[in-house]
Order: sequence, then structure tokens, then C-alpha cells
Amino acid sequence: MRRALLFVILAALGCEREMASMMEGGPMDGGRPDVPVGMPDGMMPDVGPVDAEPPDVEPDTDPNPLRVNHMQVRGTNNSYHTNTNPFDLEFRDYYHLPLAEQAGEQGIRFFDFDLDPDRRAGIALDPRVSDALDVETICGPWFWCLFDFEFWLDDNPQHALIVFFVAESYRFNTPPGLLFQLDDLEEDAVLTLGRDRILTPADVRGEHRTLREAIQQRGWPTAEQTRGKVMFVLNDHAEARMRYIESGGLDPDDRLLFLMGDPARAEAPDTGDEVIFSFEPEFDGDPWYFETDPGELERIRELVSAGYLVHGVSDDPEMVAELRAAGAHFIATRYPDEVFGGIPATGPIACNPVTRPDACDPADFEPR
Repeated sequence: MRRALLFVILAALGCEREMASMMEGGPMDGGRPDVPVGMPDGMMPDVGPVDAEPPDVEPDTDPNPLRVNHMQVRGTNNSYHTNTNPFDLEFRDYYHLPLAEQAGEQGIRFFDFDLDPDRRAGIALDPRVSDALDVETICGPWFWCLFDFEFWLDDNPQHALIVFFVAESYRFNTPPGLLFQLDDLEEDAVLTLGRDRILTPADVRGEHRTLREAIQQRGWPTAEQTRGKVMFVLNDHAEARMRYIESGGLDPDDRLLFLMGDPARAEAPDTGDEVIFSFEPEFDGDPWYFETDPGELERIRELVSAGYLVHGVSDDPEMVAELRAAGAHFIATRYPDEVFGGIPATGPIACNPVTRPDACDPADFEPR
């Protein structure tokens, strides 16, 4: 029903997204873009606020259930990337399949997006890397990437929790007034996927004071509770993060985005809602070498053992094996076929070697 409604909405004429704050020099949090030439007016109508009441998460009765932090999944880095390389730069010489094919043919359950504000995109956020040399994507703007992927989600309702890391890349050619459009990011996620499909911090926190307290006292939601759901994490430690904390997104009482934590401050008393950590390296002068620092493997294991979710990246199969052994939950690469190989007979999800219960069966996360 929602899919048919989306087609009606997208085909309708006469509805325009708000444009006032999209003018040059407008408010820093921006607004909705002009509809580009060649696209029908009303392409992206306002969907209003997110429902204040999050979906109920039934308490588990299994004394030893499989939980989100008991699994380990494959991921892609810059999941939208296509091989457009006008200057023949070696570190850009890779491409990814469409999201549905990544999920179905390569077993990918973790996706990574850099979202560059762009009023030409037809919506506020265009998934592409943050410079003018590399602007094409495999699926178009952010909304269309999610809209296309929603078909795969509908056809595979038994999939394990799928995680998106999202970052706003506004370091280069961003027009004034287009920064920090996190409301747009959330709105498009709700419009394309449906609110009931998104796992939020409130779902995990429940009646506890913080997310950390919730996972320490109750644990992460179970595999069954999160089956068929998608989770979004704001991969930012700077201005976008500060703005999101201040504004709360579409609904401050039930934000859609989880915050990224600083591994060096994971135990700090003021970080109780930071329960996801990334060990994604900086380019640091060598853009071809994009690997999690092997010196961080012990810290990864510590955070995993404490119940946190951890992300690492590597294009080296040997380093991927090290990340797996350390318990990283989301392991991303630019070359999934070469690094991961085919989907094993047990299915796309693995039992986490650090946190797995004794009776862990990968097929219980997601049937093959």
C-alpha cells in the first residue's frame, strides 16, 4: 500500500517543498531545494513530523536470545560509489553494485553514505563524496537510493537488521544555507521506508535513562525484534552532530539517528547515549591505504566485550580476518567480492566470535 502511495505522491503535481530557507545565506540548517529542470513539480512533498509514539518492542522471553551485538555483518565503504574517474586516480578506481544487488548477491548488511547538500538533486541531500572530482552515484540522490532499496526490503522481510552510516559532506562546494539538513535526511527515510521499519534510539533505550544503561542492564534488542528493520547512525563528530543534538531531528523525543561515539571517551560519564563506535581511519596523506589501524584491534575487542557496536574498514583480507577476530560488528570494504567472497552456506550473517552465545546459529539471524 505504501509503495503505491509513494508512486502517487511522486507523480502528483502542484506540491512543493518549502524553499524559504534554501535561499543563499539562509539559515544554517537549510530547507528544501528547488525542483530541478526536467523533474515534475511536487517530487518530494512534506510528510510532517514522525509519530511521537515509537513502535512497541515486545520483551523477549528467551533466557539466552540472539541479540544485535551477537552478529557480525559485511559492509561496503562509500556504498553509493561508481567508477567515474576523470583523472584516473587509483584510489577512486572502484565501484559498487546497486544496493539491492549488494544485499542480495554479496550479502551486504551495512551501508555507508556521504550526503552532500545539492539543490540540483531534486531533494536536499545528494549521496556523493565530498569533492567535485567524484560526483556520480549508483542510485541517484539519497531519496532514490532508499526508494529503490525499499523494494528489496519488501521482498526479503526476514532480513537481519540493516545499518546505514550517514555523514553530511559539506567541506567543499556547498552553497550557503544548505548545511546540516538532518531533518531532510530523516524525512526521506520515513517517506521511503516507513516509520515502523526504522529502529530508533528510543526503541533501544526503553525505560532506561541512557542507551548505555539499557544495553548494560537489558542488552540490545534481539534478532527477532529487529528482523526486517533498518538503523541509521550519524557518522559525525563535528558541526552536524552538534546541530542534531540541539534540534533533535524531526522529533526530539524520538530521534531516528544514533550518535557516533568517540572510542577514546567511551567510558566518560557524559557519553551515555553513545553506544556505537567507528574505527574508520583518516586518509592521512595516502588515500589508497584506507584501513583501520591494527593498533586499535585490542580497543575494538574491549568495546565489543562491553556491549557496544563497532565498525571497522579494510581492503585487505588478512586485516578483515583480524577485525572479525576482534569482534567488529560491521566490517566495510571497497572490494566486497575480493575481500569477502561468496555468501557462505550459513547465510550472510556470522556469529560474533567475541560476544556469541554458546548456541549461536547464523541462520537464526537470517535464513539463508
